[in-house]
Amino acid sequence: MLELLSEYGNALIGLAGVIIGGFIVAVRDGMAVRAERKRDGSYSAIRLICILDEYAHKCSDVAGDDGYAEGRPARRTEGGEDYCEAQVIAPEPLDYPNDISWRSLDETLMHRILALPNKARSTNRYVSASAENAFPPEFEEFFEPRQEGYAKLGLEALLLIDDLRQRHGVSARSRTDLGEGWDLKEYLQMRLDQFAKRDADRRARRDAMPSPFSLSDETDTEAPTQ
Repeated sequence: MLELLSEYGNALIGLAGVIIGGFIVAVRDGMAVRAERKRDGSYSAIRLICILDEYAHKCSDVAGDDGYAEGRPARRTEGGEDYCEAQVIAPEPLDYPNDISWRSLDETLMHRILALPNKARSTNRYVSASAENAFPPEFEEFFEPRQEGYAKLGLEALLLIDDLRQRHGVSARSRTDLGEGWDLKEYLQMRLDQFAKRDADRRARRDAMPSPFSLSDETDTEAPTQ
């Protein structure tokens, strides 16, 4: 009986050793996977921050391009008539490199980053459609949606940078942080506020104008004079 109990005891000890050993291996492997994912996430975040930072600056250049140069329309016809022309080439929609480990990023953040190029393409389509109704000399129907659209794209890129830094603990300073006395995010938000005020002022002027239909109705209801 004692021998049988001893054998069972040895078997249980062996089984426990196998279970504990397997658990230790699983924990070790899990920690290694998490550490690798963290390293991949940090690397991918830094790569994306650099890409988005450069893109935001290019967008800000477009947001400030009204077709003027040195305070006057940028171009002049042979007949001496001034007209506006774009001074900045709009950046191409982002094409991310293949070394980004997307699965190491937060799912919501990843979706926003991947959606940015589609937003840029939609902006370009809207600008192209608006340009069909643009006329000289200022071509407002082209420049206004172009400036506003790229201000929004640049601001979205900067917000993504902030979220990447916070999520992945990236403390490295980028080109945006190195500007002295100039805040790119504040500039883009200022431009969007200006565009919003411009649109609000236009609506107010339009609403203040008397409707030609109401004037004709009043004329029709006047009593005829004898």
